[in-house]
Amino acid sequence: MSDGPAAQSPWQTVTIRRIEKRTPRVTSFFLRPSRPFAYRAGQHVDVRLTAPDGYQARRSYSIASAPESGETIELAIERLEDGEVSPFFHEVAAVDDEVELRGPLGGHFVWSDSDGGPLLLVGGGSGVVPLMAMIRHRAARKSAVPAALVFSSRIWDEVIFRDELID
Repeated sequence: MSDGPAAQSPWQTVTIRRIEKRTPRVTSFFLRPSRPFAYRAGQHVDVRLTAPDGYQARRSYSIASAPESGETIELAIERLEDGEVSPFFHEVAAVDDEVELRGPLGGHFVWSDSDGGPLLLVGGGSGVVPLMAMIRHRAARKSAVPAALVFSSRIWDEVIFRDELID
């Protein structure tokens, strides 16, 4: 994995403040950064875990929360059976644990109400996560921009943010 532009964003410690099960395979982790963390709806972060022997594993996760959400950011992490990072979050991580995070990253797939619309969001499975940040941002800004979400999932029980989307 190349550091590229992400190298300009320093690693910081974040604390897990809350954990919420979303589906049988997806759990949201609400993280509180140690420094101010401004981002745009649609951006992502890198998470780094360091083992006692010094081995490090990194993965990128889209931010699900709106930029207006306050002092925490939400990552909805799908458990992958052969993953290096997701099993840690699903099986080991607990409230008040700390992990390392870098970001925000990515500026090509972002949306702000000032960008106007109409807004058509299309995704499937865990691809709804950055779209959810945009939907929440639109709601937080009380934006009148017309918006529609086209979303697919193989199984109804696997629809991430199902209850919130139904409302």
